[in-house]
Amino acid sequence: MKDAYIKKFDSVYGSNDSYYGFELRKEFTDYLKKKPLAGQTALDLGCGEGRYSLFLAQKGYATLAIDRSRAGIEKLKKMAGTFQLPISAEVLDIENFVFEENQFDIIVGATVLDHLCRKLRHKTINGIKKSLKPEGALYVNVFTVSDPGYRAKMDAASKIKINPGNISDTAECMEYYFDSNELKSLFSDFKTLYYYEGIEPDLSHGTPHDHAWACLLAQKPALVL
Repeated sequence: MKDAYIKKFDSVYGSNDSYYGFELRKEFTDYLKKKPLAGQTALDLGCGEGRYSLFLAQKGYATLAIDRSRAGIEKLKKMAGTFQLPISAEVLDIENFVFEENQFDIIVGATVLDHLCRKLRHKTINGIKKSLKPEGALYVNVFTVSDPGYRAKMDAASKIKINPGNISDTAECMEYYFDSNELKSLFSDFKTLYYYEGIEPDLSHGTPHDHAWACLLAQKPALVL
């Protein structure tokens, strides 16, 4: 992720207790209700302030959380210490993260793949596939080309003035918007447990705005002996 983007996130994470709030998507929380917890490990890529890490650790997962934003990581460390949660939080660029084989039971990438350049995005996807244990779970969400931020980006590029409506105050940090079904196709070798695309209002930060999401919950295939 570009240095300018990190400065932006450091700024917004330092503005209050939880810039994006603590609410998680229902498909994710419902899935974890059915899963065993003892001895499970989790990775939260681009964790930000760590709302997914906090939830996973509260459920008993030994959680590794990484992000380049020092403000986000420091906030997460403080929360983890206060509630004595099993979270290891590190200031680390995804580009420098070593994906070890069959390491995690669940990997979360909440709005992180869309912040990466093409080369790093594909490297990270391959790393996720490598680092998940057989039958491990992946949860990813990304912004799509239906997002007002994408329309604003195209407007700026074409110099044709179109009112895109209210967009996120961190839309400037988006590197890539996914086409319809693109996220699902990138993990076509996994079993899809849940997939969603749609446009929803976001009231969690800044001026109320809309987001177009793609959300994927998928399972790595079992080990074939």
